[in-house]
Amino acid sequence: MTRFEQAGRTIDRELEKLRRFFETEVKPTTQRRAVQVLRAASKRLTELARDLERRGPVRPSAKKK
Repeated sequence: MTRFEQAGRTIDRELEKLRRFFETEVKPTTQRRAVQVLRAASKRLTELARDLERRGPVRPSAKKK
């Protein structure tokens, strides 16, 4: 086997390790963070909706000519 073939196989093994790392570590972490962000946004939107409801009905704006 030539050194070039050995280098290629080594690169293939390392790329496979990197792929597994991203699938098992980075991807789940990113998903967890996305869930946290979405829940925080949902909470804030609920609060904004509650504030708007407390203000009462909104008057229609004057028609522009």
